[in-house]
Amino acid sequence: MKKMTNNKRMEMVLARLRSYWEAEDPRRVGGLTGSQLSLLLSLSEHPGCRVQDTAERLDLTAPTISIGVRRLERMGLVLRDEDPDDQRAVCLYLSPQGRKISSKARSLRAAKLETMLSALTVDEQETLLAMLERAVPEAH
Repeated sequence: MKKMTNNKRMEMVLARLRSYWEAEDPRRVGGLTGSQLSLLLSLSEHPGCRVQDTAERLDLTAPTISIGVRRLERMGLVLRDEDPDDQRAVCLYLSPQGRKISSKARSLRAAKLETMLSALTVDEQETLLAMLERAVPEAH
């Protein structure tokens, strides 16, 4: 029997990881795309932020964020309110439904990670994470 290369093993492990991660995809909680969920989660971490601040944090343009915010607003997940310091600007907040979806998505993600890591000892977790931090290049 031919031994599998490390490249092939890595490919198979990543495919299993993707399948596991997407099995109970948090985006399905609210019927969101990955981009919409990222924006929603960012707004949940920074309530009252402005479009420009969010764009910088997510490394996107302000018009891109504005489009995403409008879509989330139409879905009833995001609210706009005028900035108390600058009447020309708006601050972004999650609606109660937006907060519910972001909380559920965070819970699903945390449970998946906990399940994955609980199969390893604490030392194994440390080793795995240290190796992944070295092996996975930084996004630029």
